[in-house]
Amino acid sequence: VIVFFGIGKLPLNSWHKLEKPLIVLSIISALIVRLVGDQVNGAYRWIQIGGLSFQPAELIKFTLLIWLAFFFTDKIKSNTLKDFNKTLKPLIIALLLVGFVVAVLQSDLGSTAVMVAMIAAMSIVAGLPMKRIILVGAVSVMCFVIFISATPYRRQRLQTFLNPSADCQGAGYQTCQALIAVGSGGIFGLGLARSVQAYGYLPEAANDSIFAIYAEKFGFIGTVTLLGLIMAMFARLVRIAERAPDDYTRLIVVGVIAWFGMQSIINIGAMIGLLPLKGITLPFISYGGSSLIFVSAALGLVFNISHYTEFRLSKNKGVRNDHRSSGQAATNERPSY
Repeated sequence: VIVFFGIGKLPLNSWHKLEKPLIVLSIISALIVRLVGDQVNGAYRWIQIGGLSFQPAELIKFTLLIWLAFFFTDKIKSNTLKDFNKTLKPLIIALLLVGFVVAVLQSDLGSTAVMVAMIAAMSIVAGLPMKRIILVGAVSVMCFVIFISATPYRRQRLQTFLNPSADCQGAGYQTCQALIAVGSGGIFGLGLARSVQAYGYLPEAANDSIFAIYAEKFGFIGTVTLLGLIMAMFARLVRIAERAPDDYTRLIVVGVIAWFGMQSIINIGAMIGLLPLKGITLPFISYGGSSLIFVSAALGLVFNISHYTEFRLSKNKGVRNDHRSSGQAATNERPSY
């Protein structure tokens, strides 16, 4: 709550000054996690600070959001969006760096997929030519194939996804237990404090597997309600993006939509057997400090942007009437970048 409202009050034009410090912090944290970070299930994703743990991938997502928004806005203003050397080349380098740091050094392919989705969505909205977006997509697919084929446990996860019931006591254990949890909920669920899978059966019940536990407790009705709330949030985000006052703010909101959307799809899809298992949280639902802090920061940034959105009334033969959607005075100045 503090992060959400704190970011919501921070002037939008101050993020240009914070862009470079965020990049430096992201690089330092990515190196530290590999050098002194804790290894959990073969992955280096967490740094222990006192009694707390910090996941650098969440900071990298937020930093990527800010950097991409400024990057594309600058290219749009300078009319160099279609220039290969000034736009596509830096974008491919950034993509490869993200893949190396997050997928290779931290063994976090799920977060890598989220970042690729952010890059793709913001590229499309910025107006990058589709041929070049396809080229970036091809590079991404090739990298994902290499990452999966070169790592034994990722190959095993893919095989488990294709046939989860083949080894329910071994590699397919979490997938099988997640499906049992979802199916046990029935129509109305088992109820609060009546979960069976949460107590020693389903791994990471409070984090990656939270959706399956929720389905077990609240059933089909509760699950549909939760998905309805998530969709309502996305509908609101889309509305803010459509009414954003400029390219920079619009790109920020689109990046947040891609971030939350891809992360939700990966988490929920894994729990119902539609996607391979990935160690990734469900935004605002999973237990976890780093994830909750940075998704709250991203949503707080969108909340800030919503203060400057415009209503476009076109009933009277296309006459446009703009005013602030948040109730702020119409004389408020828009931020400049």
